[in-house]
Amino acid sequence: MSDLAVRLSWTDIVYELSKVTKAMPNTPPLYLVGGAVRDAYLRRAIGDIDVAVAGDAIAVARFVADAWKADIYIMDRERNVARVFVTHEDSAITIDFAKLRGATLEDDLHDRDFTMNAMAADLLGDPRALLDPLKGVADLRRKALRRCSPSAIANDPIRALRAVRLSVQFDLRIHPETAADIRRHAAAISKTSPERVRDEFFKLLAMEKAARGLRVLAHMGVLAPILPLELDALDASLAAVERMSAILAAISSSRTDNTAAAFDLGMLVIQLDRFRGALQNHLERVYGNGRTRAQLLALAALLADQGAAKPPADAVFSNEPGGETSARLLRLTRAESRVLSAAVRNSDAISERENWRPLDQHRFWYRQSENGIDAVLLGAARVLGRAGGDLKQADWLQIVERSAILLDAFFNRYDTIVSPRLLLDGNDLQALLNIERGPRIGRILTRLREAQAVGEISSLVEAREFAKRVADGCAD
Repeated sequence: MSDLAVRLSWTDIVYELSKVTKAMPNTPPLYLVGGAVRDAYLRRAIGDIDVAVAGDAIAVARFVADAWKADIYIMDRERNVARVFVTHEDSAITIDFAKLRGATLEDDLHDRDFTMNAMAADLLGDPRALLDPLKGVADLRRKALRRCSPSAIANDPIRALRAVRLSVQFDLRIHPETAADIRRHAAAISKTSPERVRDEFFKLLAMEKAARGLRVLAHMGVLAPILPLELDALDASLAAVERMSAILAAISSSRTDNTAAAFDLGMLVIQLDRFRGALQNHLERVYGNGRTRAQLLALAALLADQGAAKPPADAVFSNEPGGETSARLLRLTRAESRVLSAAVRNSDAISERENWRPLDQHRFWYRQSENGIDAVLLGAARVLGRAGGDLKQADWLQIVERSAILLDAFFNRYDTIVSPRLLLDGNDLQALLNIERGPRIGRILTRLREAQAVGEISSLVEAREFAKRVADGCAD
């Protein structure tokens, strides 16, 4: 079962974990399993770690947590699964300990999803030696994604969604028998845990090749049980997703010279690079269970060009009982629903309005606040998606210029353009104009705020005179 020709590459934390667990009295056999082993073989960065335990997994987790003074969470007492949260070299790492799925390690590996994830290493022996009874390395070498058993997809239909994500992420061809099982069991996704569907789907949205993954999902019948999309508009939707992913990559901290080599992204980078840090902070904001604003933007791109038959974003992502199928499956929070709704509703603004006077900028941002950032980025992605290979340079330069004007107002002139501090408040107006509090006061305040935003008034004296002039036009 051991492939002596393959040597795994581990980070220091694995060797430290091996040392700690060996110090435990009567340590049961422990095996590194899952994606970490695959990544160690591929010489990729190791993320979270899974350990299969031939014994009491929770007891091992407690011992490790105590030794490292780390937090522990009992995930499933009945199935004997626990998670330890470790900080290593300033990085947060989770280590999951789970009792073997079956009597032996080989039983455990056969019960997993795909052969590439069904490799193991002996934590208490030589962690560099690969244990590979299902020939995961051979599948990786021939660029094939193959299920571990004929019942793998049927036992857990979420694996149909995961198969597509992994095939795109690692550039693999889905094995014909595995592909047939995916098509056969795709509909069963709608009967599985909505939270698991959502989390796996958002992992796909996080990929730079999200559009490719979504296209494969649709082709294999996996997308329909997740989101009720119009297939006639799918090409437009996927084009927007593809360009949205490219824009996000150009903004990200991992951007390379090649990322923005094309004219369209190159011009965007030149104009928006001064906002790059602020945009990154905005896009990295985390919502429920690690979902980021960038992932929500990829989802918004998928929805934005769906056409008139698409339910409003507020309805699609409502968490109210009896909502759309997509709402029940994705289980998004109200905050996420608002982000998506605002992005989709306002993303046409930069293409529809040619001139962005200070008053237009103020009204856009005052109504949208930070949600306007998403609308600007999504609007640019939709313009690129619609143009395809027929992008006119002059038209695109106008879109980039409008985007820069709007973002400059938000990030650099917030206190003057977006939300100036009012020189007069409602109480001041009541005393000055001898009127009662009500809608009239609100309308006058709006006029005052807009006048301040465009520089029409800048002093208390000017504000008082302005209020008197407009009061008659704001009658109840």
